[in-house]
Amino acid sequence: MKRPKRDGSFSYLARIRIARTGQPDYSESKTFPKKSMAVEWAKRRELELAAPGGVLTAKWKGVILHDAIERYLHEFADGAGRSKRATIEQLRRFPIARVKITELSSEQIIDHAQMRRRSGVKPSTTAQDITWLGIILKTAVAAWRMPVDLNEFESAKLLLRSKGLISRPASRDRRPTLEEIEQLRAYFQRSQKIRPSAIIPMEDIMDFAIASSRRQEEITRLTWDDLDETAMTCWVRDAKHPRQKWGNHKRFKLTHEAMAIIQRQPRAKSEPRIFPYAPKSIGTRFRAATAAKGIEDLHFHDLRHEATSRLFEAGYEIVEVQQFTLHESWDVLKRYTHLRPERLQLR
Repeated sequence: MKRPKRDGSFSYLARIRIARTGQPDYSESKTFPKKSMAVEWAKRRELELAAPGGVLTAKWKGVILHDAIERYLHEFADGAGRSKRATIEQLRRFPIARVKITELSSEQIIDHAQMRRRSGVKPSTTAQDITWLGIILKTAVAAWRMPVDLNEFESAKLLLRSKGLISRPASRDRRPTLEEIEQLRAYFQRSQKIRPSAIIPMEDIMDFAIASSRRQEEITRLTWDDLDETAMTCWVRDAKHPRQKWGNHKRFKLTHEAMAIIQRQPRAKSEPRIFPYAPKSIGTRFRAATAAKGIEDLHFHDLRHEATSRLFEAGYEIVEVQQFTLHESWDVLKRYTHLRPERLQLR
């Protein structure tokens, strides 16, 4: 846009406007003494703003929460699991995402939590929203120097927790009964007979989960090279950790039952894994079995609860159980421990 100046010369105003579906338009402008300079700046800024998180790198005025979420996903969410990433991405679809990040108030955060409650979600689910909202806001302050008022967030979180609008998920205490285990075993045996060469050995995998306390994904990462049959130990690569997703390699003790299951697995030269199957396929087979047998509310992960509880019932001490389960503290370990008095072995 050409503008006359008092001295008779002209200045050129370059203006950029970016339309965003469901969000306020973003705009910025700058004045130049020459038209060529204005054109060059406009072209360069359009390319910069089109990049992921580009709008957020511009002047903070007018930046909405949606922009911060988008940039966080681009820069910091590479290591996030599927469920965590889905929670972050879902935040972009709520009304709170259209609020200017520097104007986000405790009232708006509380309104979001109340809206989620009215929609029927559990306080633990809403807590995930609030947790990731806090992470994104703190990242905006620390990494991008955004003038966000974190006191507003902390005040809202304190009230939400005191009113029960957010809470930790309830600890599961589900253990399969002996009858349920036998029902599943019979189902897997029958399936194995029907298609012996094309099916996952689910009976062995279920029994190994109970005997070893290993998670679904961990079972499929165990390798023959990491197995020490003499010491009855094995390494689990990239063991689950709240802060360290990769490189957390740990050695665990194997029970006699777990070792026997490993030793009867076929060993192929081209396959380093002991259980060379996809974790998702194992989960699908397990859910199909529980549905077929009418077994309600039993997850594959509940087998880890069963394994941990059996170790205590067999008389192992806390520090000994940790050598099998790899829990780092009693606070975590006790959530997996649901003892049955009738199974305790008297000394």
